[in-house]
Amino acid sequence: MSGEGLSVSFRRTQYTAKSNNELLEEFQKIIYNSRVMKHMKWYGKAHTLDILEHGDDNRQKFEQEYVAIKDTFQFEISVYESWYEDADLYESHEIEDSFVSLARKFANDNALMYFPNGFPAEWIEQEIIDGEKNWNHYNVKPDDKNIDKICDVWYRYGIMKLQAFDEKVESQLWGEARDKIKQLMEHEYAK
Repeated sequence: MSGEGLSVSFRRTQYTAKSNNELLEEFQKIIYNSRVMKHMKWYGKAHTLDILEHGDDNRQKFEQEYVAIKDTFQFEISVYESWYEDADLYESHEIEDSFVSLARKFANDNALMYFPNGFPAEWIEQEIIDGEKNWNHYNVKPDDKNIDKICDVWYRYGIMKLQAFDEKVESQLWGEARDKIKQLMEHEYAK
């Protein structure tokens, strides 16, 4: 039986008191005593729920990019293909004891930023200039001078999107966040 990996993304704040290892052990206890275990693969207590941290050099380059921003980390689980039978148990913020809901509550309890959409990375936009299609590629650099402000905007966008439950509102929220992030990115390069 094959499967896939799922993850939840966090960033430490100035108020985060526990080490990443302490946070990992606490979140493992929460998940190991939850319904989330239903479709999870067991690799032993230490590795069934694992951590990917900023600066991990024992991981593939593409994995390191997931946590390229300073103070970021992800908790990862491996699940069997059968997880699709209970997808809401892993992906829905509307279910109180889902993987993502437990992660969000955990973040609140531990002064962490929780990113329901992962970390700001890149996007492509189409623009029509003189009747011709042009594509603009935006890439948030992890060492951007304004990365803290960009993460704040992305964090607020992700949390507000969870509360929107309407595609039109979600689209509006994305437009506002995208424009603010572009402005922050442009501000650095305008000097």
